[in-house]
Amino acid sequence: MSIGPGGVDEVAIFASASEAFSQKNIGCSIEESLVRFRSVTEKAKDFNIPVRGYVSCVLGCPYEGEVQTSQVAKVSEELMNMGCHEISLGDTIGVGTPTATRSLLNDVKAVINVDQLAVHFHNTYGQALANIYVSLDAGVRTIDSSVAGLGGCPYAKGASGNVATEDVVYMLNGMEISCGIDLDALADAGRYILGELGRESNSRCGKALSAKHGVLSPF
Repeated sequence: MSIGPGGVDEVAIFASASEAFSQKNIGCSIEESLVRFRSVTEKAKDFNIPVRGYVSCVLGCPYEGEVQTSQVAKVSEELMNMGCHEISLGDTIGVGTPTATRSLLNDVKAVINVDQLAVHFHNTYGQALANIYVSLDAGVRTIDSSVAGLGGCPYAKGASGNVATEDVVYMLNGMEISCGIDLDALADAGRYILGELGRESNSRCGKALSAKHGVLSPF
């Protein structure tokens, strides 16, 4: 693979399964966004740069409420057809439950191979790990996460950050699924960035490890 202009080695494009969220987040309709993305993927191909596609609001929208899984599958398939190598399904506001996640994956897997799917769960209602467990059971092997659970979305009021990487790694270790991540080093990194940002950790595992090792949280 060659590296593109400016040292770019991968491009990400962010679509939505919700019309209202698409307008709020990127200022255009879903259909308009797909037209714009198509020009991006075509240019990326010229430089052999892989493109990752994201679909927001796959399990609910802060403006529309329920989102149909068929709409998620449709947008996902469009992104895949225009050249994305992987599709990340994002529960932007963290309202998904295991049952809803299973239903979503069943519909999306009907149009996209499971080895080309990733999941991206925000932990607003504390369901992220349960939803990841269901996703693993469905064959998904790529999980988006955030150190210390940092993050959020300015156009999704009340949504917390993405699921904490520390919590995901702890669960994977308990399931004897190797991910190649040193949990203690990861927790140290989390404490460092929290200190720099002046934020409290959203990771239950991170907090537990700090207490276990007698390390004071920066906040």
